[in-house]
Amino acid sequence: MVLNDIHITRELLRAVARGELSERALAQIQTQHLESLCPFCRREIRAWLEEQMSSPGPAYLLETFPAVLNRHGPELEARLRESERDFEDLLARPREERLFRIDRARSRFRGPFLAERLIQESRRRTLADPGEALHLAELARAVLHRSPASPESTNLAALATAAMGNACRAAGDLLRADEHFRHVRYLILHEGVTAARILGEIDHLEGSLRKDQRRFQEVETLLTRGAMLFRISGNSSGTVRTLFTMGASFFQQGLLDRAIQVTETALEGLSPEEDPRLYLNGRHNLALYLTEAGRYEQAAGLVAADTELYRQFPEPWTQLRLTWLQGKIAAGLGEAREAERLFRETRDGFLRQGIGYDAAMSSSISRSSI
Repeated sequence: MVLNDIHITRELLRAVARGELSERALAQIQTQHLESLCPFCRREIRAWLEEQMSSPGPAYLLETFPAVLNRHGPELEARLRESERDFEDLLARPREERLFRIDRARSRFRGPFLAERLIQESRRRTLADPGEALHLAELARAVLHRSPASPESTNLAALATAAMGNACRAAGDLLRADEHFRHVRYLILHEGVTAARILGEIDHLEGSLRKDQRRFQEVETLLTRGAMLFRISGNSSGTVRTLFTMGASFFQQGLLDRAIQVTETALEGLSPEEDPRLYLNGRHNLALYLTEAGRYEQAAGLVAADTELYRQFPEPWTQLRLTWLQGKIAAGLGEAREAERLFRETRDGFLRQGIGYDAAMSSSISRSSI
């Protein structure tokens, strides 16, 4: 019986909900349909089936895994040390020399470890310096372009391009960001980008762009799928970040109760010790949502409880956002003079940083949660 021309329709889904069609039967239809449409899905499905047929079972894996790790662990550690050395060497050079250094090298500045390290640094700097973040993502793509082809390279090239789009988004260049994400989707479709962690990250970053474009229906679709992909890959912090961005999207839409609920849920899966900066971002956003909902005492309690955590991040952007939030809470509590002082301090601080106060405040949520 040929099933690969059957689409997944609402009728079939309703039949599953009513118990008239088993979930196993639906999964079989989905698998056959994907195999018929996409060569990359077909390759992955067949490889997985071969694994199931040949796998000797969990006990064998538990016995052999330490041996494999012992054999390859030193090599892996050496490659990581080498990539860190190359990363530090690149960043120690003036920006205009870095790409030239990658181009001229014969064996250094190659491979997925260095590329991913550059992508991570690009992500870290996106908030404070979108221009440098874009440059670092471009370097990652250059490293991959000059490295031997591998499945990791294909996945990371898509992620590097998404990081470029995210940097453009943070800089306010939404049109250019859109162009980068169109290219990312081309790579996913035609180059076989299949790693769940990478796909989850791409969905999250594109969801952030759609949020800034106020395309909210797309935002929820992308972020819901991104959170699912992060869970599949075992990346709990990715799931939390995605939920924080979803909370920011609800906030932008004026859906304060939903913003508060999803952010509180995300924070339950994260501790300040695990990722202090991410945890603080979530707590800061939650305090803001509570403030906008008129729950000023609760918001003030959160900020007071996080005093030591804020001190861990003395950079101007974090501290000025804190001062601004304290001003909003003070205004809500009727402390007009204190609120005026805090708002003036925030304005002056952003001007010293070369950032317009209004622009900084309008972007504080869209940028802080990712």
